Amino acid sequence: MATAKGTTIAVDKYARDAGLWRDNGYHHFRASLVLFRTGDPFLWFSAAVLGHLALEMSLKAVLIHYGMIACDPGKAPNLDNALGLTKDDCVWGHNLVKLAQKLAEKRKDFDLNTPLACFIVGETGLVTVRRGYEIFDPFFSELRYPHRAEKVDGLGECHGDLLTQLYVNLEPFFCELAP
Repeated sequence: MATAKGTTIAVDKYARDAGLWRDNGYHHFRASLVLFRTGDPFLWFSAAVLGHLALEMSLKAVLIHYGMIACDPGKAPNLDNALGLTKDDCVWGHNLVKLAQKLAEKRKDFDLNTPLACFIVGETGLVTVRRGYEIFDPFFSELRYPHRAEKVDGLGECHGDLLTQLYVNLEPFFCELAP
């Protein structure tokens, strides 16, 4: 919905609730793992989409904790001026790599080059945190709707292991979030 020029809009009450974003991410993570572990290749598509959502919400939870707000940056000029928000304060979109890069900018101890302890079909060598997000990133756009997937190949149970490793890598940052 477009807003009239000069119209002030309020921030959604959940836009700054890092704990709620974390909790929702955790529930999607659990649901994704259940589907990955069924052994049913037809359920892996849904598992991958839920896994992407889990990672997206979890990254956003930590970024919200560090002062960002979940809102469309295109609406930032119309947000309540008393908040003093700019487009740079908004965390938005589905691109996991960009979200992870934002977190790495805010927290130097979130290292995108950290190797993960999992094997992914088609990957040679150790998968890093960055590569893990690159692997999961197209699941959102490629697997939500029926069409020819061009960026996803070899989806399997190993992606549940990758999801777990990426999630575990984020867990230390959840400890700082309010319960």
